[in-house]
Amino acid sequence: MSLYPAGSGTEELSERARWHLGGLLTIRMAGADSNGSIGVVEERALRGYATPAHVHGREDETLFVIEGELEYSVDGRPGIATAGEAVFLPRGLAHNFRVVSAEAHFLVIITPGGFEEFFQEVSPPATAAGLPGPDDHPHTDPALMTTAAADRGTTVFRGAEPVVAAARTVTASDDPVEVARAYRAVEDAVAGPVPAPLDTLVGPLLEAAGLVGANPAHARALILLGILVERGDPADRRVHEAVPDLLGLLRPDAPRAVVLAFTYFLAHFPEHADAVRAAVDPLGLSDADLGRLLRCLAAPDAARIGRVWPTPTVWELDAAEREVDRAWRATLRLDDAETLTLWESETTALLAYLGARAENAVTGSDRA
Repeated sequence: MSLYPAGSGTEELSERARWHLGGLLTIRMAGADSNGSIGVVEERALRGYATPAHVHGREDETLFVIEGELEYSVDGRPGIATAGEAVFLPRGLAHNFRVVSAEAHFLVIITPGGFEEFFQEVSPPATAAGLPGPDDHPHTDPALMTTAAADRGTTVFRGAEPVVAAARTVTASDDPVEVARAYRAVEDAVAGPVPAPLDTLVGPLLEAAGLVGANPAHARALILLGILVERGDPADRRVHEAVPDLLGLLRPDAPRAVVLAFTYFLAHFPEHADAVRAAVDPLGLSDADLGRLLRCLAAPDAARIGRVWPTPTVWELDAAEREVDRAWRATLRLDDAETLTLWESETTALLAYLGARAENAVTGSDRA
């Protein structure tokens, strides 16, 4: 079966035609043609053509199927699109698609335009002379594709399958050594430069966190969930929704590692501040750890920026010191945006400290 339009000759190929992941791709409209507003890419591909999971930071994509059938996933939710149907793939959500019919003809519409330049950079041209067949044409370099996408604010996830398998192992296995090894694999992926699609990890990690009462080893899931939330990925909304249920797992007799993991995790949810405070009161947190937690949950307050770290847990200021502090702060003349930036920077530092303490406790290397 040919990837070329039925009855056409090779002379119909545009200079914008490329071989991409085994399919024939043609840039029909570039951002440069539309004042940056839209890019339109036409693709013809055979069964098995598949894009790696990826997430755009800048642009949305819309698939329009002309012929054939595509299977797609958006934020971990699967679907099927057939001829005449369109699918919206929004920025900020991991997505991918593949051809499941014998062949498919479809459009990828990119808004705003510009990302179509990625295909010109990473995919070999489909020239009119000596055209190869679908099995022996030049192939797209995965490493180049990952780098070029990252340069445009898009993360391409490579090798996600082992990481997803590891995430499932942490709840399925009863072997402590196997569970620890699986957690390390997930931790490496979450902390690495090219993480696995976060939407594929949230479900297994939430399931693992729900087991922390029976097995303290799953405190590692709480730390990982906190990291995912801190990254601001849209997949984290499921974590926010799960907080009330996870709060119900807190027990006064919980091991120190579990308490510290919960402290780091819960510090990410100001919207649950009252419930968090009520849940942690019986845990016996030190004044310093409780102060750090409450500071992360507090609303921005210009009067607390830059006083002490972590403010005001380590020490309190007397009246004279407060006046010096007030006068010094007045000289900064911070506007609301600058105040918020400083507040968020301090919050990030506190979260990092809480996370490091939790990680050390969970892995058994904490000597404090």
